[in-house]
Amino acid sequence: MATRLKARGLPPHVKCVTTKGKRYYYFDTGRQKPNGKKLLKRLPDIKDKAGFGGSYAGFLAHRSRLSVEPISVMTVAMMIDRYQKSPDFNRLAANTRDQYNIYLAAIERAIGVAPVGDVTRSTVHDLLDTMADRPGAANATLRTTRALWTWGKKRELVSINPASEIDLHAAKDYEPWPEHLVAEAFEDEDRRVRVAVGLLYFTAQRIGDVCRLRWFDIRGGVLFVTQQKTKKQLEIPIHPRLELILGGRPNEDRPLLPRADGGHYDPETVRGVLQTFAARHGHKVVPHGLRKNAVNSLLEAGCSAAETAAVSGQSLTLVEHYAKRRATGKLAASAMGKLKGPEREQENSGKLS
Repeated sequence: MATRLKARGLPPHVKCVTTKGKRYYYFDTGRQKPNGKKLLKRLPDIKDKAGFGGSYAGFLAHRSRLSVEPISVMTVAMMIDRYQKSPDFNRLAANTRDQYNIYLAAIERAIGVAPVGDVTRSTVHDLLDTMADRPGAANATLRTTRALWTWGKKRELVSINPASEIDLHAAKDYEPWPEHLVAEAFEDEDRRVRVAVGLLYFTAQRIGDVCRLRWFDIRGGVLFVTQQKTKKQLEIPIHPRLELILGGRPNEDRPLLPRADGGHYDPETVRGVLQTFAARHGHKVVPHGLRKNAVNSLLEAGCSAAETAAVSGQSLTLVEHYAKRRATGKLAASAMGKLKGPEREQENSGKLS
């Protein structure tokens, strides 16, 4: 028995019918058969991007009586494919490409079969509304959509950017970890937890950069880091506590946080390990919160914003932003310890009686 589906993101006049678990796509010509039923024309499988788009354009032209010749129509999926193969995309930083690929895939799943000219600001709003409970993902999707359509405009594939005037969601700020949870992590029986938290806390780096670190990056007691996102080159002295957590130096080419086969852990795996650890202790955290812990601890230890930025690689403005949640009680206690009240002026010993 065939089941008629209203598939999300299908172009106008396209019907999806599922028969015995397989999907078939048909174009509604707008005409009727002698028996009064709609005259439908079979379309190629939707995964055949070029075939589907070309056939759809031809049927659409017939329906609107604009032309009888099949014309090429650019779908969102086709534009994504061209973008990912373009020199502009391949010039992006590796981590930027990785993030874009994640959200380009999400965009393609949602509206991939739609002609690019049919995508409006309302379409983008509808897509973002499905992520209202995930503001970070919504913002990343919006940025990726903007980048895709900006590229498309330069190539004259589209005339407008439907994502250009949409505001970002108010993303939830990352919270620092509770201090006792950091202390628990330093002593956890799982070496992955100890080393990951130790590196994140004592280097103030992003999880992707931490996962890429190898033993040969430590020379003369200094950790040399090139940030993947900013390309900044940092020289961070190894803290004695971190040196104890890392243990012996097994092999110059091994990662500081190695898998059983000696390779790198991917950030998502490490993120999952740390969140599982935190959940066992009754907390819900993200690894990036440890960057705030690191910045706050450096500031509370009396480091200047410039000294702190030299470790984290952040701008001075961002260091102050991260410092908003630092322990004001500790700072107040330190400040009061330094404060000296006014002293009574001693009498002039040479004053005549």
